[in-house]
Amino acid sequence: MIKTVFSSTMAKDNIIVNLIGACPDGIIGVDRHGTVVIFNAKAAALTRRKCEDVLGCLDIGQIYESREQARRIKAAIYAEDFGGVGRLDGFETTIVDIDNKSIPIRLSAALIIENGNEMGSVGFFHDLTNQKIMEEKLHKLSITDGLTNLFNQRHFHSCLADEMDRVNRYGSPLSLICFDLDKFKDCNDRLGHLEGDNVLRRVGNLLNDITRHSDKSFRYGGDEFFVLLPETNLDQAMITGEKIRRIFNDGWLYEPAETGVLSPVTLSMGVVQRKEETSGVALMKRGDVAMYTAKNQGGDRVVAG
Repeated sequence: MIKTVFSSTMAKDNIIVNLIGACPDGIIGVDRHGTVVIFNAKAAALTRRKCEDVLGCLDIGQIYESREQARRIKAAIYAEDFGGVGRLDGFETTIVDIDNKSIPIRLSAALIIENGNEMGSVGFFHDLTNQKIMEEKLHKLSITDGLTNLFNQRHFHSCLADEMDRVNRYGSPLSLICFDLDKFKDCNDRLGHLEGDNVLRRVGNLLNDITRHSDKSFRYGGDEFFVLLPETNLDQAMITGEKIRRIFNDGWLYEPAETGVLSPVTLSMGVVQRKEETSGVALMKRGDVAMYTAKNQGGDRVVAG
């Protein structure tokens, strides 16, 4: 049986009771003081609360993450921006369950008016958890290189622009490592593209394993990679670059007996710290120049730009 309590000013007929009980979304109503007076079975399941522990005794601020959040939502109902004064359509916010776990919802609500007086409000709470999980997965796919599991070129330009904005405001250090793979074409030609892909995956695994959480690694395209190092000066970035180069070399998988005269793939790395640059493109170009200097010096080395 649906345990739903109505205030004296709210409809009492069985049709409304049955509709509230059958609704696939949570329905929560409050009186003029903010006390919960409607709480259907879906709302109970969503918040993992018992109806008898809520109805008539729980403040709506305890359903939202705070009383202040409840006041902001009330203000939105009175504004004209979300469906007109006195209603709220498709407003995204969060509530919390009994363990204070945040739950994303889409809220549609309306004021209850009787004889010109506000008696309370009622809201429909649609759970967005699965939708948000799917959106996060799709977003991750859109910014990730599928082969190496590093960030992709598009996300590189976005992150670099954000970091440049930050350092231009605050003056904190920012370094960039730019590198590509020496003799990678020869490896592809002799061992085949499947083994070439495995070499690229090794780079991705290595970068994901050894860089800090605050650093971001990118496959720019082909066999060219970038590592963005916030709060890092040139000397620190050179140490990181040398560490990447050394670990990659130590992990080379192919013996000369298998590959004939094929030389191991190595890394040519250019490392730069932001100086006077105000754009990410300028910093990136200086990193490219340092990388090609390393390559022209025979490769398998780290060069500061």
